[in-house]
Amino acid sequence: MDNFREWLSDNLRYFLLGFAILAVVIIAAIGIRIYQRVAGSAQKPTDNVRVESETSLAAGETAKGTEKTSETEKQSETKASEKATEAETRASEARETESVTESGTKAAETEKETTASETQAAETAASETAATEAAKDPEYLKVTTTLNLRTEPNGTVINSYAAGRIVKFLGKEGNWYKVRVGGREGYMSRDYLEEVPYEAGMENEVETEPQTEAPTPIYKTLKGACYLRAETSKESQILGTYMAGTTVQFLEDVGGWYKVSVDGMTGYMGAKFF
Repeated sequence: MDNFREWLSDNLRYFLLGFAILAVVIIAAIGIRIYQRVAGSAQKPTDNVRVESETSLAAGETAKGTEKTSETEKQSETKASEKATEAETRASEARETESVTESGTKAAETEKETTASETQAAETAASETAATEAAKDPEYLKVTTTLNLRTEPNGTVINSYAAGRIVKFLGKEGNWYKVRVGGREGYMSRDYLEEVPYEAGMENEVETEPQTEAPTPIYKTLKGACYLRAETSKESQILGTYMAGTTVQFLEDVGGWYKVSVDGMTGYMGAKFF
C-alpha cells in the first residue's frame, strides 16, 4: 500500500497536467465553434443557443471529470489509510504476543533456577548431616567386660575377648557395632563397648591375636531347679536335671536360653533360672 501511495504521489501531477491540456483543447475547440457561430449569427440565430448549450455541456462534463478524479483520489487515500491502520494493529498484536511469550519463558527459567537452588541446598544439607553423623562415630573402642565377637548380630561366636581389649570401629547396625579385632571382622554388642581416644599402636593391636589371649570362663549359678536340654526348646531331649545353687559354665546367650557346660555335657538352660 505504501508503494501505491508513493506511485500515486509521484504521478499525480502528470494526471492533472493531462486533464488541464484536455480542458484547454476542449475550451479552444468550443471557442472556435462559438466564434464560427457568432460569425454566422446573422443568418442563423439558433446557432448561438446551440453553441451556448454545447459550451455548458462541455463545461459540465469537464467539471464531472474533475470531480470523479477527486473522488477516486479520496477513495484511494482512504483505502491506503485503512490498510496502514490494519498493518499497525497487526504489528501491535504481534508485539504483545511476543511480550507475553517472553514473560512466560522468563518465568519458566526463574522457576527452574529456583528448583535447582532448592535441590542443591537439600543435597548440601544431606551431605552436612552425613558428615556430622560420621564425625560422631568413634574410631577405636574398648571392651568393658568379656565379650563375644560374632559373625553377625546374634550370629555364631567367632571368639571372646577380655575387658580392656581395643577394637576398631567399622560401622553400626542397630544395637551392634561392626568391628575389627585380632585381624578379624565381626559384630559386638555396643552395650559393652566404650569409646577411647586414639593412642599410638592401636592399629597394630587390632590386627594381632595374642597367643596368650583366651576366652575367660564365665560361670553362672542356678537360682531354681532346671533341666539341661539338647536344644533351645521345651520339647527337646532332657540331658539332666540340676537344682538351685548349681554352678555351670556360661558359653552363649541364645535368645532366652543359655548355652552352658556342666558335668562334661553341653546343652541349654532357660535364662530365667539364673
